[in-house]
Amino acid sequence: MNRNRQEERNPILGRVPREEFVGRAVELEQLVAHATRSRAESRGLLILLAPLAGVSELLRQAYDELFHQRTVIPIYFALPQTDNTPVSAAIEFLNTFLLQYIAFRRDEPSLCQTSLTLNDLVQLAPAADLVWIEELIENYNQQRFGNDDRDFVRFCLSAPKRVPAGNGQPFVMFDAVQLASYADSPVPFATELVRSLTLSRLPFALAGLRREVVDSVERAGGNTESLDMMRLEPLAEEDARKLVTSAARRQQVTLTEETRDLLVQQLEGSPFFITATLQAAREKHLSLDSYLTCERLYVDELLGGRLYRYFTSVLERVAPEPETRRALVRLLCEAVPAGNRTATFEAWRRRLKLEAAEVEQILRTLHIQELVNWDGETVDAETGPTAWRDFVRTRFRLDTLREPRALVVADLMSATLRRAPQTIALHYRRAASLRLREVLSKFNGQRVPLSLFNYQRFAEAYKGSTPDEIAARLDAETEMLRLPQVFHTATGVSFGPELRPFGEEASVVAHAFEGATYTDANEVVWLVARVDSKLEADLQLTRDWLDRLENLGRKSAFVRTQIWLIATEGFSVKATELLRERGAYGSNQQQFELFATRLEMEGAVPPAGESDEVVMILPMGADYELLAATAVEQLARRLNFRPEAINQIKTAIVEACINASEHSLSPDRKIYQRFRVENDKLVITIASRGIVPSSIEGQDVKSAGRREGDNAGEQRRGWGLKLIKTLMDEVEFEPVDEGTSLRMTKYLRNSSS
Repeated sequence: MNRNRQEERNPILGRVPREEFVGRAVELEQLVAHATRSRAESRGLLILLAPLAGVSELLRQAYDELFHQRTVIPIYFALPQTDNTPVSAAIEFLNTFLLQYIAFRRDEPSLCQTSLTLNDLVQLAPAADLVWIEELIENYNQQRFGNDDRDFVRFCLSAPKRVPAGNGQPFVMFDAVQLASYADSPVPFATELVRSLTLSRLPFALAGLRREVVDSVERAGGNTESLDMMRLEPLAEEDARKLVTSAARRQQVTLTEETRDLLVQQLEGSPFFITATLQAAREKHLSLDSYLTCERLYVDELLGGRLYRYFTSVLERVAPEPETRRALVRLLCEAVPAGNRTATFEAWRRRLKLEAAEVEQILRTLHIQELVNWDGETVDAETGPTAWRDFVRTRFRLDTLREPRALVVADLMSATLRRAPQTIALHYRRAASLRLREVLSKFNGQRVPLSLFNYQRFAEAYKGSTPDEIAARLDAETEMLRLPQVFHTATGVSFGPELRPFGEEASVVAHAFEGATYTDANEVVWLVARVDSKLEADLQLTRDWLDRLENLGRKSAFVRTQIWLIATEGFSVKATELLRERGAYGSNQQQFELFATRLEMEGAVPPAGESDEVVMILPMGADYELLAATAVEQLARRLNFRPEAINQIKTAIVEACINASEHSLSPDRKIYQRFRVENDKLVITIASRGIVPSSIEGQDVKSAGRREGDNAGEQRRGWGLKLIKTLMDEVEFEPVDEGTSLRMTKYLRNSSS
């Protein structure tokens, strides 16, 4: 085929052009990479998505990419939303598989959009595939009229593994978001699907609701540890804005920045909600240039459009009987007592007037859709997207209370219009907030200027300085704070509901370890809060927050805590004294922003030419450390260190290697060394795998005597950390997962020391 290359890159199954597919670029790259692994490395992939997070277009885009790459044979199949019996789905899968397989083998992507019978497909099959396809269809015709539906389903789902080894490797992407619709069938379709994919020994991707897919794999006897996993959440705000903008342009719908942000927040980053709403706007010829037009469209969609049809189908699937459905809607609106989020399973059973097994099925389906949280004993119905809660309330008023539709529409319009500016205001407050949790999660043993955690010291030292002057002077500071390694963060509200009045984003609890080892003694919990104050936070306000966080720590049984308060304008003199007395840190917003910027820079890749790095791996013992000393000497000379400083560096290297050899219980008996040349310093890291005795870190190793005039190669062994600390400007352990790492720094400006 000599088609134009541009035509080859046109969408095949994708519904949007590749350049307009936003928000899932990383996931698309991962999916394509997974499909193209070698056969020896091939594994199944579970794509676990939150409800309404959107996966179908991701799979279609992956199909197009793989079709054009020509490395594997992509197959995309989505479970039908109607006629949902296992037998009909299996037949549809077999037909789709053969259609897409032949389209790939003939390199005719347009075939994927046709509707052909199995006999038609035989006529189109390439000569190299004709025999096995004819045999497959002959067996299909024999099985089709048999009496065992389960065997027939298995036969259809097994089609990919019937492809001869020399005819290419299929990669099946199974869109099973509708899997719950097949739960009541006599044939356990989820079980058969999982077994057919895992037993095929071919790479595959199975996408579905996260609470259902993992459960289905376990029910089928599968091992989730043998499968790769990809998790899809609703789009992040920036990606959701891009999707709204792209979809509006594609649908030719006018937006403003304000209405774009409203749609992002109100539709909660759901690709389904976003695309459905903008499609509706185009069909109604609406310009979404005001809150009024946005909310009017939202109400219309919720009471009779795509959102209505989606949530109605969910309710009908959960409760097929109208009477049960009305009782369920009433229960969702009325069952939870004021001030309490949960109700018992028994309360649900009594209110629904059903057998326990029927209530379990209802709750399981709602739980899978994440419209309730059910742990087997209690039910939390205060979950689900805002649109769902609005829908349930309107159905209750219309279907159960029989209120006039005009009144329900007017009330919902009024509520959404009142809510719109509040939603946007909350969004802007979050965007302008200090991003406490995000920043705390980046703590990883970095060293930062201590003045950034002491408002009074910072104010006295940097008053009147320009931003550039502050940055330069912070770089020159020598009194530093070693941050812990944070391994978990959560909002303060999740630990103490009493913090809720101050806002979800106002406080953070960060669990961490200090130093290089994970021990009880090294564990610390940082309690961080933003203090709202237009002026410097006074003594009473500061005391209230300290008491509040200390009480939270005691109630949560935290053994050791570190409090950090951040006030917009800092703290008064008396408040600063109180912080010092209570062992707490205090910063203003400027300090926090400077601190956050430094953390970002820590993770950035240095520009080319600003640093060099040499890595060496040497065996332990046999004087191999002398090779490291020779290598570091050459690097130090490049930086123009003075001879005495070079000898100090070489000695420190030798002693560090000896310590690693003598004190690390290393399984591979190797020393990993990294020499990093920066503008004004040389940074040396000596690491080894295996356990280092806890007595080593932070303590001096006994040293032996030293003969005057010894050079780096002749010094006696065992001088230890105390000597290293006298030779280098900075010496510190760094946290690593499976061993110990010693970081040593020598500054060029201190080379005469």
